Amino acid sequence: MRESYELAGTRRERVGKGAARALRREAKLAAVIYGDKKDPIPVALPYKEVNLLIHGGGFTATVGVINVDGEKHQVIAKDYQLDPVKDFPMHVDFLRVAKGSTLTVNIPVHFLN
Repeated sequence: MRESYELAGTRRERVGKGAARALRREAKLAAVIYGDKKDPIPVALPYKEVNLLIHGGGFTATVGVINVDGEKHQVIAKDYQLDPVKDFPMHVDFLRVAKGSTLTVNIPVHFLN
């Protein structure tokens, strides 16, 4: 399991189903960064990198950094939606991690023998 990750994203102007579909056609993934008593930020992330992170394991238990147009946000994945048939990511919700904040996460445990 990785200790951290960093993604480069861009702020999106349009939100909604149509905008998310247009992003997926451009090999990008719609996401939202919220929390820490700040306004939510809709972002577009590179599809391939996020797909590898999600299917690599421990995605919702790892703190990462998202660089949105030069501004870095320390985040943890709160939820993600997968296509019910093809199992590809459709949307990710990230929660900001602030200094001094308390997080409750589920950590997967795998037993061998």
